[in-house]
Amino acid sequence: MRTFARSSRMKSLLWLTFPLIGACSSADSMTGDYGADTFTLIANSPANFELTFKSQYSPESGQNCDVYVPGLGSTQPRRHQKTDSVDVKDRAQTTRFKIPLSYHIAGCTLALTRVAVAIDGRYGPSSLDIGGDVGGISVRGGTASGGVTPSAPGTAEFRGLCTWMFQLSVARIEDDGISKILSCSAADSNWNVPADYYERGKPGGAVQRSTLKNSEISFTYRLSEDEVPSMDNRWIKTTQGWKPCQGSATSERCQKPPVFKKFKINGRECSVYPNCTE
Repeated sequence: MRTFARSSRMKSLLWLTFPLIGACSSADSMTGDYGADTFTLIANSPANFELTFKSQYSPESGQNCDVYVPGLGSTQPRRHQKTDSVDVKDRAQTTRFKIPLSYHIAGCTLALTRVAVAIDGRYGPSSLDIGGDVGGISVRGGTASGGVTPSAPGTAEFRGLCTWMFQLSVARIEDDGISKILSCSAADSNWNVPADYYERGKPGGAVQRSTLKNSEISFTYRLSEDEVPSMDNRWIKTTQGWKPCQGSATSERCQKPPVFKKFKINGRECSVYPNCTE
């Protein structure tokens, strides 16, 4: 059982930490070119969500691709990153991108090593009413494991089932208001995910580099109709909806018998989520 939902917003920050030191710094004004070999990335996003894909390139094995970085006073391996995005629309959409398998600069070849994916959405009118999660594929030189390996030319699909996880938040402008976390999990061909939260993985996997040329890889996201609490044993589901527990002086968990407390939705005092009143 999960005790705390993993912070999707923190993940959305962590996915950006790919080390771009050495990638076209101010001391390196040269421009590069992408290789001719590509694969097609197909992005299927639900309404009111945006997707961002960051294709990340690192030096091929055996190449000396170091560049001097004045800010560090040392040389660092070159890196490169290509960004493609799907903007928010009020309807589901399908977008296709060509992803090059290599990038060439200053006699150095950088190979595609990963495509990181971020999904972000809004669940309310406030600027705070946002949530996101991550996924992606790693590109391996040998035989891939733990993911789908397309045969070129071919198609592989990674599915992500996303759920809004609600909680009471004192970090918002309005105390005891509702905030939400977006959690997206890898789903099978029937859109099922493991019942155990800690057995779930993020959408994506590993693919073999030699199979990517002229192939297609799709990321398909779907939003679950059901919302769930972000923490176990903090809310109790009734026929009217979810009711938050008062907890005790030593624990926020539901007691036996449970005592419930009020909360707010858009300024209204409520006793049950999502309908507010019973």
